[in-house]
Amino acid sequence: GRKYSLKHLSNVLLQRQIQNGCGSSGHCSREDAEASLILALRRAKHGSSFRLKESVKHQNVLDVFQKAKGGDHTSDGNISESSFAERNERSSVCIGPNDWLTGRSVGNGSQHLLSCESILSSMAMAVPSWLASKKPSRAGMLWAKLICEGSREGFKNEQKKQDEIIDSLVTNVSTDTPILVIFQRNYLKANALTRQRKAATNPKATCVWSACQEEEWEQYMSSCRNCEALWIGSSCQQQTKS
Repeated sequence: GRKYSLKHLSNVLLQRQIQNGCGSSGHCSREDAEASLILALRRAKHGSSFRLKESVKHQNVLDVFQKAKGGDHTSDGNISESSFAERNERSSVCIGPNDWLTGRSVGNGSQHLLSCESILSSMAMAVPSWLASKKPSRAGMLWAKLICEGSREGFKNEQKKQDEIIDSLVTNVSTDTPILVIFQRNYLKANALTRQRKAATNPKATCVWSACQEEEWEQYMSSCRNCEALWIGSSCQQQTKS
């Protein structure tokens, strides 16, 4: 059968570019050996598929969450199953940048989509407002993505706005409402570099993804993955013993 070069196999099966170094041939014996070993191990473990990613149909997380079934014990001892939307009887709200809102829309139109391009926007305060316990049209579930640019000029104002939102959540939202706040750094930069890396490591690409670029991407990905999570809601902190 047809034989393929190690460079081609590494690009296609491992999404990893090799033999782009300096010198007449561009070869690095250590790099070639590592790629060969990984290919051999993956072939032995996963067979001829090499654990290639299959095309996965993306699902709307909000839609899945609304349709998720939960059980309640009835007076006769049985369990009555119903979806989140049926049990909640309130609308869902998504607040964030326009491009992010595009993927949050649910077909049945049972949610509100509110554009907020920056945490400094006045729309950011809609987060605690929609969850306020005294609000008649209080949201059953709220999902928000608030962007902080992190520039030197705006950092203090963004930090002040974060404190204002969290203070309003603690003060105005009922304690039986579970709230999860996640702080994720360098997401926009990591996302942009990931797109560039994907394009550059395509076997058909003419551009080269250097070792320096790979190191920078790994640093931003590590920073992006190490998030801080804050739970708010005192009555939701009780632990159940099995």
